[in-house]
Amino acid sequence: MEAIRIILACIKKADCDFNLFNSNDRIALGISGGKDSMALLYALSLYKKFANINFKLFPIIIDLGFDNFDATPIKNYVASLGFDLKIADERSVYQILKIQKDKQNLTKLPCSICSRMKKAIINKEAHKYNCNKVSFAHHKSDAIETLFLNSIYGGRLATFSPKMFLTNEKITFIRPLVYIDENDIKRLIKEKNIPTFSSNCPNDGKTKRQDIKNILASLNKEYEESKDNFLTMLLNKEKEDLFYMHYEFKLDNDLYYKEIFDIPSFIIEKKYIKTSDRINSISHHLHIYKKDKLVGILLYHNVHKSYYVTNLYLKDKTYFSFVILEVYKRIYSRFNPIEFYISGQGFKQEIATLGFKKVDKNYYKIIENPVKLELKIKKSN
Repeated sequence: MEAIRIILACIKKADCDFNLFNSNDRIALGISGGKDSMALLYALSLYKKFANINFKLFPIIIDLGFDNFDATPIKNYVASLGFDLKIADERSVYQILKIQKDKQNLTKLPCSICSRMKKAIINKEAHKYNCNKVSFAHHKSDAIETLFLNSIYGGRLATFSPKMFLTNEKITFIRPLVYIDENDIKRLIKEKNIPTFSSNCPNDGKTKRQDIKNILASLNKEYEESKDNFLTMLLNKEKEDLFYMHYEFKLDNDLYYKEIFDIPSFIIEKKYIKTSDRINSISHHLHIYKKDKLVGILLYHNVHKSYYVTNLYLKDKTYFSFVILEVYKRIYSRFNPIEFYISGQGFKQEIATLGFKKVDKNYYKIIENPVKLELKIKKSN
């Protein structure tokens, strides 16, 4: 089967799964000249007709100041597809990267800084052309490599999102190629004779990502099923089972709490507090147990580094200080500085005893750090 048919089908699936394209979208498409971005431009030029969605593409390439950069042949190919390549003149980036390389005593240019700067530039250019979305050509293989990079160097299970809204930029970021294997992109380039161009980046082929790419190539050769299963793993929510899902944080010898994730437990909450408006992706649901019997429920959500306890039910109000202190301590230890607010409903006397600051008719703010709050609780008891 032709690569373009596989790629269009994968873009269609990603569009259906993540709602990537909508009528009247204006999409800034980041072009580097490499195989991925050139393939994406070609594929999307067909997909808008194939899917009958009226969106507009604005291909943008950044002149980062690397030696021998020449956008003319790229511009000519883009024009042959019916688009006008926009060129963002940001030649100062290369100089900034060289300065950072010397300042940090690095052997290579700092890729992380370059990546952030490129995204910021594309976002700026997108606004210039009144685009509501930005698209990059990151594909399935990139997603798996990013998963390994984050695991090895960041100690976290995470990769990039197929779609995300950038709040500060007020723009949506999409990656239509997330289901597409890099080998299919290589086949498309060959089958359709799509020209590709070097980025002229001095780091090409010498990055940590390239090291991971080599490791995965060896792994996929030895275990052929691993390539598909790594993508399945990123989508397999029902089979996710990691340590954090089993935490039982001890409050004292018999009292503990744990965060819950399953729908049956959400339904149990309705017996105690009204949670119908809280069962969503932004709420954290903590269940408090005494000798394995449910004695409390706490719901909180966060906006950046402001944390709000929105609902709290306790069978025994004497548990209040234990619960609030431990939840506050654990969040504070991970994300400090933070602001921590508690709804006063049902616990105004306990809140008054601990001297929390009233900020409006609904919420009180903890003004001490956890050490001072713990001392205050000991004195009050």
